[in-house]
Amino acid sequence: MLDLMKRLARWAVALALIVLGLVLSIPGIPGPGLLIVLIGLFVLLPESRWLRKKYAALKRRYPRVFHPIESRRARARRERHRRRRDGP
Repeated sequence: MLDLMKRLARWAVALALIVLGLVLSIPGIPGPGLLIVLIGLFVLLPESRWLRKKYAALKRRYPRVFHPIESRRARARRERHRRRRDGP
């Protein structure tokens, strides 16, 4: 039940960010619209197989753009594994 709640929360947050980003992308409304849409997509990435495939294709095509993102994800993954191994 907790996993379902986490998935629903992730979907709700991601969709809210995407909609907010699209609204901010309208000309005349100030704000970083496309950046917020991208953040929403990254929040949704673990839940969507289609998005993961598109992300992998873009990562192969533009490795220099995605290198900083991948290095941060790898660091966070190592830290999570270290915390799990060492305990709280």
